[in-house]
Amino acid sequence: MSQNRVPTSMHAIQMENYGPPSVLEYVETKAPEAPKKTQVLVKIAAAGVNPAEYKIRRGYLSSVAKIRFPAVIGADYSGFIIAKGDQVTDFDIGDEVFGTIANVFSGKGSYAEYVLVDTKLDAIAKKPSNMSHEEAAGVGIAFMTTYSALIHGGNLKTDDAAKSLNQKILIIGASGGIGHYATQIGKNVCHAHVTAINSAKNAEFVKSLGADRVIDYTTTPDFVQALLQEQEKESFDMVLDCVGGDEYYQKSIPLLKNSGVFTTVVGPLDLSSQSSHLGYGKLLSFAGRILYNKLLGKRSYTLVFATLHSKFPEFVGYFERKQVVTKIGSKFELKDAAKAHELSESCHAVGKIILTV
Repeated sequence: MSQNRVPTSMHAIQMENYGPPSVLEYVETKAPEAPKKTQVLVKIAAAGVNPAEYKIRRGYLSSVAKIRFPAVIGADYSGFIIAKGDQVTDFDIGDEVFGTIANVFSGKGSYAEYVLVDTKLDAIAKKPSNMSHEEAAGVGIAFMTTYSALIHGGNLKTDDAAKSLNQKILIIGASGGIGHYATQIGKNVCHAHVTAINSAKNAEFVKSLGADRVIDYTTTPDFVQALLQEQEKESFDMVLDCVGGDEYYQKSIPLLKNSGVFTTVVGPLDLSSQSSHLGYGKLLSFAGRILYNKLLGKRSYTLVFATLHSKFPEFVGYFERKQVVTKIGSKFELKDAAKAHELSESCHAVGKIILTV
């Protein structure tokens, strides 16, 4: 192991049990152990906040995976390496890095001053020089989920292969963490025509990211019917749902081409609802509905999670070339993580929510 000084204690956001934002406590606790083999110890400068974390905090996912208390949650990070294991060859002490912890249920997350990262298992890359740590901390889960949704789940073409295809994308909830990345990837990477659904107050923000058209859902709640009346039937290659709800899939089917795909990063309301826990029964029910729709010959339905940790370094170029940028909507000090979660849980955040450390 190579190292500078490995700390013995640190400040972190810790939870002793599931519950509301108030269970997140700013405490002094034991720092991670010295890194071994392929691990590096990162001193965190900023951490990203994602909706998955308030669902973990609430215990909505506890039927599927439990965390051991006391737990430090959080996955996305940006900072610099202060120590490394003896098998780490791609990174050196002092390197500025960013990424995501793969196991979000480990209880050893990024809402802390230090985090242990495995260079072979977790997402890690050298931070582009044109990004701040706060911007880099927002990338992780949101960007990987978005890329997976559009390119893998949606089968959209990218770069030169996409320029002559006139691809069309409809993004429901385009101003949030995932939606704002989706708008940029859709426009700048997939060279697609992007129609965005969000409120009027965020219209200019979404247009600045590249949206060709913005529909205000507060004045046009049945935006699908409005598009159908404009001869948009079977014209979209993909509908991306960043909000959640079965009705979006059912209503969007007439908008999709025969080869079109409806992709959700949230799932039906009974998978994402704050009023209930997610268990195996709901997963089976959800799978059954997808199978039923396929048997009826309906358009493809995919549910996407961030699973591209090994490919994370490949995404750095998009940010170096500024094809995609992180727009920070709100920043909180680490000690105010509970306030950050209140905003995240409101589902009205614009851009990314960041914790500064």
